[in-house]
Amino acid sequence: MKLRKTKTRKSLMRAAMVPMTALAMSAALPMAASAQATNPCAPAAVVNPCAPAAVPANPCAPGAAAANPCAPGAAAATAADAAPMAKGPFDTTVKAAQAPYGNEMPNIVVNYLRASPYIGTGGFIDPTGIPMLKMMGFKTVVSLLKPDEGTPNEGDLVKTAGMNYIHIAVPTKAPTADQVAEFAKIADDPANYPILLHCESANRVGAMWALYRASKGVPAEIAIEEGRQVGLKTSREAQVRVDLGLPPL
Repeated sequence: MKLRKTKTRKSLMRAAMVPMTALAMSAALPMAASAQATNPCAPAAVVNPCAPAAVPANPCAPGAAAANPCAPGAAAATAADAAPMAKGPFDTTVKAAQAPYGNEMPNIVVNYLRASPYIGTGGFIDPTGIPMLKMMGFKTVVSLLKPDEGTPNEGDLVKTAGMNYIHIAVPTKAPTADQVAEFAKIADDPANYPILLHCESANRVGAMWALYRASKGVPAEIAIEEGRQVGLKTSREAQVRVDLGLPPL
């Protein structure tokens, strides 16, 4: 009787231990998984120093060109990049009236020539013909005369006729660098087209034109030749050649 009671008691104890054991094992499993996740030796957590993702970024790699200060794409923008350069009075795509050819010019401007599509050149202007210049399309007159030369009230007559008047007096053998730069701003601005550049005989005009063209990158000898075509004489060419670093005549 006692033996049967003992067996029954052991069986009851075993039955009670089974769920407890299962509960203990299920509680231990998440802990093991958690320990595995934080285990530095676990395969999933090993950081491979040679893995591609762990390689330091290469500043010269194609994908990193934007961050590479030496890459062409990272070059600092210059003023010339920010604003397109003016193409000058030879750019016939400009939507502006052009200067008349010599054979179209009445007897108003001495030694008149067409230096470029938008710039006419010459010497003395007959004051009575100034309104005719407006009728022929000129918008701006640039004078290289000294104050005591030419028609005393030329500027007033030009403005009365409805044109712009700009005075760059050249008392020396050739225009100065500042005067050439001043003329370049006028000549490169389509808002001034067409322009008539004049002096007394066109000699100073030729000097100005040669220096202006050289300032735009035209080879010095060619710039001199262009100046001669619109009036440059030897009396002023000597100084122009000095300014352009050319040997004397």
